[in-house]
Amino acid sequence: MRRILLENIVPGMKLVKPLYSAEGNVLLNAGIELNERYISRLKELDVSYIYIEDDLTGDIEISDVISDETRIESVAGVKDIVDRVKVGKGIDASQAKQVTNTLADELSRNHDVLLNFTDMRTKNDYLFSHSVNVCILSIMTALSLGFDELRLRDLGVGALLHDVGKTRIAEDILNKTERLTAAEAEEIKKHPQYGFEVLRKNPDISLLSAHCAFQHHERYDGSGYPRGIKAEEIHIFSRIVAIADVYDALTADVSYRKALPVYEALAIIMKSGGTYFDEELVNAFADNIAIYPVGCVVRLNTGEFGVVVSSTRENKTKPVVRIISDENKQRINRLVEVDLAQNSRVYIADIVER
Repeated sequence: MRRILLENIVPGMKLVKPLYSAEGNVLLNAGIELNERYISRLKELDVSYIYIEDDLTGDIEISDVISDETRIESVAGVKDIVDRVKVGKGIDASQAKQVTNTLADELSRNHDVLLNFTDMRTKNDYLFSHSVNVCILSIMTALSLGFDELRLRDLGVGALLHDVGKTRIAEDILNKTERLTAAEAEEIKKHPQYGFEVLRKNPDISLLSAHCAFQHHERYDGSGYPRGIKAEEIHIFSRIVAIADVYDALTADVSYRKALPVYEALAIIMKSGGTYFDEELVNAFADNIAIYPVGCVVRLNTGEFGVVVSSTRENKTKPVVRIISDENKQRINRLVEVDLAQNSRVYIADIVER
């Protein structure tokens, strides 16, 4: 399989990964041949990209840190939690812990697997997918740091619910595509305080978990909000969630910009170590990310185009690449793979959005 941007989809391509709603319902099933009607449906849902298969990439499988089933159930669980809060019912702590425990258990079993993130999110479901992704990224970082079971679960719950304060922000402000007014921007900046207030009222949620909501926009150099605290004044849970929150936002399509490639987003995070973020935590975070995710299309310095087949922690910048077209963009009709770790003269020049 390989990833393809929505605008590059043409009739006849075959969808290889199903597309789900936040409730867990199938919107488009795997195996369908895309026609104009299905492509129009994808555009209505505002999906950024999908995964397709062809005769050159049909055997490429993406092993991610959690299964599709776990991701779908987790996103649906977050939606249930958020919907309850919106109508004034408060946080369902047992459901939040159940989602977190499932994610933590699976991540612990797969900790040797690099993060490839294959979620195909619609923009309407951004908050729910983002919450799950931040939880996954935070738990993976904590595993690298050797957190014990209790701290891992408390961090996970806090990461999963870090943006719950946005339920108190008017949707017309949250979803606004134009530039925010000063007053609207100030209202958005209140969501950490709102989230903290929601979480600390629940006796079944740790106060440390609640601080993930309160402090995830604080910055290591003191330039964040709402209190402008810095360094170790910010709880380590919140310092981890802050990194995960920014990284996932950078790699997602939002109203004011397109998603950044993983390597660009990771470079921004790494550059911010010691200023916006705790440098030690940034290093632990980055250790888990596949710089060139399996299934992405890359351009080599030779001019050839290929799909990333596999990547390891030892050689994250030098994956195995299957060539799909030559330097003139002419399709290759034979199986050719290049292990960049074994070929010092060939390297990835760029990720290609195709």
